[in-house]
Amino acid sequence: MIKNKDKKQANTTIFYPKRCTFFIDTNNLINFQMFERIIEKFDDKTVNRLNEVINGIKFYVGGRQWHINEKGYIKYPAFEFNFNDGILLIYLHKIFNLGCYRWKNMRYGALRRYIWESFCHEIIMSLVHLIKLNLNLAEIAKEYFLNEENDFIQKFVSELFSYEENFPLRVNFIAINNSLWHESIPKLGFLDILGRRKINQLKNTINTQKLIKIKLFNELRKIKLNYKYEYNFSELINYCIHNKHFEMLFRYNWDFYDKMRREFYYKAKRLILKFFKQYKISHEMKEYKDSANRTHYFLTHQTFERVKSACLQTCISKLKNQMLKEYEIFQNFYSKCPICQQKNLNQINCEKFYFYSKFTFFKDILLEKMNEAKHLDDLNDDNYYFGIPCEECFKIVRNIQGKFSDLNQIQNFILNFGTCPICGTKNHDKYLIEFYYDNSKIELRNNLIQISNFKKKKKSLKVNFGIPCCNCFSKIFGETPNLNSFY
Repeated sequence: MIKNKDKKQANTTIFYPKRCTFFIDTNNLINFQMFERIIEKFDDKTVNRLNEVINGIKFYVGGRQWHINEKGYIKYPAFEFNFNDGILLIYLHKIFNLGCYRWKNMRYGALRRYIWESFCHEIIMSLVHLIKLNLNLAEIAKEYFLNEENDFIQKFVSELFSYEENFPLRVNFIAINNSLWHESIPKLGFLDILGRRKINQLKNTINTQKLIKIKLFNELRKIKLNYKYEYNFSELINYCIHNKHFEMLFRYNWDFYDKMRREFYYKAKRLILKFFKQYKISHEMKEYKDSANRTHYFLTHQTFERVKSACLQTCISKLKNQMLKEYEIFQNFYSKCPICQQKNLNQINCEKFYFYSKFTFFKDILLEKMNEAKHLDDLNDDNYYFGIPCEECFKIVRNIQGKFSDLNQIQNFILNFGTCPICGTKNHDKYLIEFYYDNSKIELRNNLIQISNFKKKKKSLKVNFGIPCCNCFSKIFGETPNLNSFY
């Protein structure tokens, strides 16, 4: 039997956190400790400032409570502030959607952790934003529709949140990043209900996306383990292989990377298992057998956070692949631009030529020539260039080989027709380069070059000709120039 005092406390939805004069109205939607964990990371000076600018915080589901067309309300993605009574309105459904979106697009982690992190992030950002409130303008704000997008309102809102006196106020972001995210997840109240609804919804669309299907099954297993173990061992492996150290090499050819990932995955798995055994942390993995008697291993959040960086570094230092070795040889051979002779500028272009299917024709020629010569200089002379131009040079020549005389011709073309003959505006280089390489304008281009050469010989000839700029072209022909960028 529940005592009267306990009943009264259970029905209470309004609390006053320590050091705070503003109230928290949970509406029985969240656990009060969820907010306490956040506010304790704010120093006394910051809390005192919050006491000055807000009277309370209310939590809502977030369906029909928005006040978009009312005076004195300002709206943000997950919260509103009501200047009429100084109350911050937090919408849990919006917070949940932000967390769920991140969970869907990440290859590791439990849905509840992303929901909790989303809650923490939005609460912190809303409070930090309100710290900057200029109280001298708060009364005036009651008279305006603050969500309108006209220049006057936008300028007023900018001034409204421009308080800088005695700044900086401090939020202990170090403690937040190193403690708050790593703590056990509290009961999330209505956010947990939204989480269960999302899982049930995904069950009905299980065949739509392979990644979501895998994440869903992992999430169902984590639920059976009461979320004590938030990571499947495979998610630790994915954390290591889905990172910039590997993915940047394949960003121009994801189809190829899909084939490579399987090799990466199993090599990384062996390395991480060896790491766990070496440092005697294998016992921290929880074994779980599914209905098909397949074995899965799970990790706690604390274990994952403790080992993830070490596992990543292990994979980076030891994960070898023949393709990457061959690419490194390719990159070193073509590290110098054959046109401007600058060195170590070709990282981006080398990646594109080697991995991007669009440049397969060029890649085959580059590999063939590389195998025929000891050095790039052997493939170049005073009249002829060969290799991978840097980005700026390639924009001009659009080729890996050619005559320097042809390069001089296009450079002179850009120089001679760099000014619009009608309005005198400078033509953009990209515009002129597109014109020069446009197959439909080859005859016109050659005529312009001939006239330009003739005019240089006959300096007394006064003829105004050239290439109109984009604006003049549109005025004369009634349409914008057709520019199809090759690169």
